[in-house]
Amino acid sequence: MAIVFDENLKVITVEKPQTTLTIQTLYNEIRLFEEKMPFLFVAQLANGSGKQSLGGGITVGITLELINDWRLSFQARDGTEEGGGVILCTVSGGNLVATSITYNNNPIKPTLNTQVVIAQSSSATVITPASDLNMLYLIESLRGKQQTLGNIWYWDPSSGNNSNDGTQPSKAVLTFTQAHTLATAGNNDIIFCLSTASGGITTVTESLTISKNGLKVRGPGYPFQIKPTVNTTVPVTITADNVELSGFYIQPAAGGTVNGITATGDNTLIKDCWINSATSNGIDLSSSVRSTIQTCAIESSTVNGINIGNSTSRTIISTCIISGSGTDGVNLGGTSITDNILENNLIYNNTGYGADIGSGVLRTGVRLHHTFSGNTAGSTRDLGTSTFIETAAGGESASAIADAVWDEVISGHLTTGTTGKTLKDAKTKATLASLK
Repeated sequence: MAIVFDENLKVITVEKPQTTLTIQTLYNEIRLFEEKMPFLFVAQLANGSGKQSLGGGITVGITLELINDWRLSFQARDGTEEGGGVILCTVSGGNLVATSITYNNNPIKPTLNTQVVIAQSSSATVITPASDLNMLYLIESLRGKQQTLGNIWYWDPSSGNNSNDGTQPSKAVLTFTQAHTLATAGNNDIIFCLSTASGGITTVTESLTISKNGLKVRGPGYPFQIKPTVNTTVPVTITADNVELSGFYIQPAAGGTVNGITATGDNTLIKDCWINSATSNGIDLSSSVRSTIQTCAIESSTVNGINIGNSTSRTIISTCIISGSGTDGVNLGGTSITDNILENNLIYNNTGYGADIGSGVLRTGVRLHHTFSGNTAGSTRDLGTSTFIETAAGGESASAIADAVWDEVISGHLTTGTTGKTLKDAKTKATLASLK
């Protein structure tokens, strides 16, 4: 059987002379096609469910739901094939449905001289499998932070609809504002952000304001880009506590003076984000306790890569790459800034200092093998109180270390008959012998 996928027209065509198709065959062909095509280029085609056991060897029929405006067709006939006239084509072995506002939820694309009949199975509509909450809780418990699990909502800026209930990928809402409205403050809800745009990059001009405690907003990484078009708009603002933001590319519009992310909540987790070309600070954190910035790339900020402002304590900035800032890579300046830690970051090519610790800043720790390189004003400046800055490992060359060892063990021992003197004489003799 030949089945052809047209990713531009979003049509799955059963080529002639085939006139029958089972739901299981169609499902298998769709999954094979999706595996061959990277998600960056083709939006998801379908959702599948069913096959639950009803006992006695009877199972629920499979239901295949075409999404993102994908449709099924049988190749057009010219009216003379297979006896002439209109050819009857049949889809059987389950349910075929569609979620498509464009085509009024019709899964079939009409073609010339064909008539398609779907032999729907009622059994698949009888039982809807419950979510495996135990598995969801297990997966969530493996995360290092923000492990709790509430309701799950789906946001799809390309194919979503705000009339949807947001409970499944195929029922995703269109805007973040609507997804945020569905979430309940303090319930530890999750908003999953779907990148289904044709061409692989979903660009969102809507800004995100997260004001509900415990909300987790998770994206797929670089393919999901938050890029407001107004240069006075901060792409992401976090005002609530216990919020997670992870997996986004963030870039303010040029010409303004705004941060990439502004956060004022406690216990905020900003993870796996790429903040590029912020027109003020890449990340601005203030009035915050016990927040974490982890595995982020922050590049080409006009002011500081990360700015730690007033009344911020017990922040951890870990395994980040911070470069190209117009001032400092990380700046700690203001009042009531205490007990903040930087660990294992790569901070380079910033115009100011790699890390600048201001006057009155208390008990800052810069530890665990930082790499500072090419920061114009210097690696660090410490004007604070009780600062700990770990000495960089590997600061000396191998030859310098070897010379120091020789000097300590041998050169400093000149008394005739001592071990140091004997070893030094042996070294001298060996050196002279090698020159002969």
